[in-house]
Amino acid sequence: MRVKDQNFLKKQNQSLVLEYIIQNGPISRAEIAKHMAMSPTSASRIVASLEEEQLIKEVYLETDEVGRKATYYTANEHSVVFVGVEIDVGLVRAGLMNLIGELITVRSFQTNTDHYEHVIEFIGQMVNELIREQQIGKDRIAGVCIGLPGLIDNEKGTVEFSAQFNWRNVPLKQLLEQKLDLEVFIDNELKLKALAEYVSASLPYKNVVMLGFGKGVGSALITDGEIYRGTNNMSGEIGHMTLDPYGAYCPCGNFGCLQTYIAIDFLLDEASKTQPMDSMDELAAAYHKKEKWAVNILEKAATYAGLAIKNVVCAYNPDAVFLSGSLIEDYPEIAELIIEKHSNSTWFPESYSYELLVTQMKGMGVVKGAALSVQRKLIKNLDFKGGA
Repeated sequence: MRVKDQNFLKKQNQSLVLEYIIQNGPISRAEIAKHMAMSPTSASRIVASLEEEQLIKEVYLETDEVGRKATYYTANEHSVVFVGVEIDVGLVRAGLMNLIGELITVRSFQTNTDHYEHVIEFIGQMVNELIREQQIGKDRIAGVCIGLPGLIDNEKGTVEFSAQFNWRNVPLKQLLEQKLDLEVFIDNELKLKALAEYVSASLPYKNVVMLGFGKGVGSALITDGEIYRGTNNMSGEIGHMTLDPYGAYCPCGNFGCLQTYIAIDFLLDEASKTQPMDSMDELAAAYHKKEKWAVNILEKAATYAGLAIKNVVCAYNPDAVFLSGSLIEDYPEIAELIIEKHSNSTWFPESYSYELLVTQMKGMGVVKGAALSVQRKLIKNLDFKGGA
């Protein structure tokens, strides 16, 4: 075997063992060797290397033999910290997560998000403040991931276009790394939220889709536990599928995009043709009062949302579909309407092929998913002495 191949397998084994200990610890070296199908010597070397890096620690548990304790290993939850940040319209939310996936702290702040320069300055101050509050040295921070809506080049760390903020070609990774002096990753917020849902639910699904209905419309696919991205991380951008080329103008530059029939700002514009409307709360209240114009607007939007679910199911054939976004999470009556409209349009063969669920992550989903993505990068890219 070539040296390059040997090094790859060594890193892969280290990563798999650490991931297994995080998920299943406390666990003995013999159990690790058995589960990973490796020799006891290889398991011992990997365990020693992980312990040397302080990523795992020894614990002693009673055995069946009287007075004897066996050595087991568990993840050292305090060894590294991952930072997850969400940028939403008028809001920035940030959290710190430990090695075993527990959120240590999460804070939300209202701020102006129209100008990326202000947001970068704000995030820099906020993240540094959280780190100081928790008394965490920067050497323990494995990285920062920022989740926001839009077309994101996650490899370059660039916001190609975000309709919600009207940002174009913003080198967010580069600018934030200069501000934070930490490694920064950028990703689409719905992809991160889908990852958090998949990991936190611990459900036996192979393929999961998350749909988001709120300020925008989008979808994200998790397949075999990994985010499906497509060629340029554009997978799931269903909000910009054209329904009517002569329809309403969309900030993406096209006309009649799906989100122009469902997204909140477009619903408020439509409602304002009948009476002044400043917030989704007002429109939901009018719907609750059964005012005909409000019922018509939301029933039409729910019909399109229901069809969007159907089309995604036909395209991906997932095991489960999770509904998320402010229209779903903040307005249960609208969520119920969307589910009802979808059930009325379901094609018979597909109706029994998947579960339709509402997200349980709520406001923590993007922050948790962002932190988890950094955790996964750390685990996959272990590179130190030792190993099989």
